[in-house]
This record gives sequence, C-alpha cells and structure tokens, in this order.
Amino acid sequence: MKYFLRWWLLFITISVGVAFMFIYDMFSVINKADFTKISFLIMGLFVVFTFKAGKYTYRYSQYPHFTWTDALGVIKTLEFAANAFFTLGMIGTVIGFICMLTCFSGIQANDLSALEPVISKMSTALFSTAAGLIASLLLRLQIFNLKQLVKAHECNF
Repeated sequence: MKYFLRWWLLFITISVGVAFMFIYDMFSVINKADFTKISFLIMGLFVVFTFKAGKYTYRYSQYPHFTWTDALGVIKTLEFAANAFFTLGMIGTVIGFICMLTCFSGIQANDLSALEPVISKMSTALFSTAAGLIASLLLRLQIFNLKQLVKAHECNF
C-alpha cells in the first residue's frame, strides 16, 4: 500500500499547486497569454493520465497477483502520454515563435509599442513549454512509482 500512498502524496502536492494557481488567478493569465490553448490541452490530458496512474497503482497495491506483462501495457501508455506532453509543449513553443517572428515584419526601429504582440506570442511559447515539461515530469514520477511497485511484487514471486 506504500506505493499508492506515495502516489497519493504526489496527487495532494499537485492539488495544492493547482489551488495556488486558482488563488493567484494563473489560469486566466495563461488563458490570455496562450492563444493556441495547448497548455490547457496538456493540463486536461495530465489530469486524465494522473487518475489512470493512481487507479492502477491502487489496483496493483491491493491485488499483488499480477505479472510484469499485466502492468506493461499500462506503463507503456503512461510513458507515451509523458512523451506526448513534452512534444505538445514543444509544438506550442514552435507555433509561438513562428507567430512572434511574423510580428517583427512591421516593427520600426524606434517603435516600442509594436513589441507588445511580439511579447504576447513569446508568452504563448513559454507557457506551453512550461506546461509540457511540468506535466511530463510529474507523470514520469508517477510512472517511476508504478514501476517500483511492479518490480517489488515481481521479486516476491
């Protein structure tokens, strides 16, 4: 059961972080800055796969009569999702930088007010990168915990 409690501790820590994001109104800041909304796609998928990791961590903690092959499909799916978060973050980065570079075409050398659209496109790139990297890292921690659980039960057979 200790592996599920580790997952639960990570889940509570993530929930506290989300609560602080609500308190400091970070979701509206991200909504204004990320015109692609890739950050919210990453966050939504992260919630789905976090619950999937928790479900299987709980299931394997309660019923230790499984083999590595039983858990391999779940672990592969979670690893694919972690890689997809990273990739989606990079796609948002590329889109943000492409849009940022297209804003440079109409800027005069002494016109600082024209830099506002450039900065907003850069924030899209950075928010999507941050969302992808953080989601990927947090899901990889859950995968590591699940792998430790599976390996511990495999050694007991």
